[in-house]
Amino acid sequence: KICVPKKEKAPEVEEQKYLGKMLRLSFFRSYGRNWGKICFCNAILLLTNILSMLIGLCIVMFLFPMIFPFFSLEHLGDYLVSAGMVAAENITTENINNVFMMMCMVSSMLLMGFMLVINGPVQTAVCYYFKNIIVDDADFKKDFKKGLKDNWKKSLLASVISIVVVIVLIFNTGFYQNMGKGYVPMITRGFFACLIIFWSSVQIYLYPLIATVELSFKEAYKNAVILSVVNLPQTMLIILVEFLLFLIIPFVFLLSFGSIGYAITMLLYILFSYGFIAFLSMFRTWKAIQKWISSDS
Repeated sequence: KICVPKKEKAPEVEEQKYLGKMLRLSFFRSYGRNWGKICFCNAILLLTNILSMLIGLCIVMFLFPMIFPFFSLEHLGDYLVSAGMVAAENITTENINNVFMMMCMVSSMLLMGFMLVINGPVQTAVCYYFKNIIVDDADFKKDFKKGLKDNWKKSLLASVISIVVVIVLIFNTGFYQNMGKGYVPMITRGFFACLIIFWSSVQIYLYPLIATVELSFKEAYKNAVILSVVNLPQTMLIILVEFLLFLIIPFVFLLSFGSIGYAITMLLYILFSYGFIAFLSMFRTWKAIQKWISSDS
């Protein structure tokens, strides 16, 4: 079961007041009071994940074509024409290259947004700061430094493991995707696709747990799995929000509004999307921890 969070010990009465305050605090109230700080952390997450973007681009360009044939310059033009998105006479090499790079960029951001390919130490440090924001005891410089110093080894290992797992799962999904028709390939690729969603749900809770709870590396994963299953409706809601923020909304803006849509999408990436999801995952995890502690007492 989940251990006691990392925080200063307090008398039992103060602990109960603290717990009651946490349970009454709504997500949107907390987010609204601290949106400027969260936007600032969003920019930090984006700037410190440049290497993650490059790794994500490599995964997208080399592995996504195994699952989605149109994720290649050779087949993209035919797909756009057959889908009725572009007239055949308007297809040019420049247009295809632009659309292809846009798809790769959004997909790379998607992998980061789902915390599948991410800078684990920075993500954990930001989660620790967000936890203190939630409990009204935050100091960015102090909290970020402490969160980074105390948890960089676990979180770095977690991010490396996640990259390896994602590569394996996407490769296996693509492998069975190209085995042709039949029940076995269909069931197997569906199984690996579900594993990708499940792995994404585990990541929602993993970094907040590493940041706030005294657990071994194995116990952090175990409790992340438990929380993702116990809180399944909330977990699926967060997954849906991630799809909206990192897949649906960017493609709608980029395909429908041209340069204006590109500018809006960039603003969402720089100021909102990553910080919002990180704060949401921290808030959900922290409330689950408090509920767990309350039920044990």
